[in-house]
Amino acid sequence: MLEQIAQVISPLPPLRARKRPWLAFVLGFLFSGIALGIYFRSWVDLVVPTAIWLALIVTPGDAGFWAGAVIGGLWGLLRAINANERLSAGGTLSPGHLRGVERSNQE
Repeated sequence: MLEQIAQVISPLPPLRARKRPWLAFVLGFLFSGIALGIYFRSWVDLVVPTAIWLALIVTPGDAGFWAGAVIGGLWGLLRAINANERLSAGGTLSPGHLRGVERSNQE
């Protein structure tokens, strides 16, 4: 799953400054794409998580709402990690760069 998210996030335009991943997670979880769009100053980060959240919220029950919140949080977290790594590397990374995150979670 992280590989698929990385393939979506890697082609996005790089950010100008380093961002705090956990702040991005909290903003994405609480306020979805609206807060992420403002925090990252990016239309893509505003539209994509908001569209996913809106699509999930129309499902019956609360599960869609909470799933949208988690997806918004993960989008913010992974986008910030990706952007910070790209800024540190001075360029763009391949979609497989999140494998280190996946390995550290298994240990």
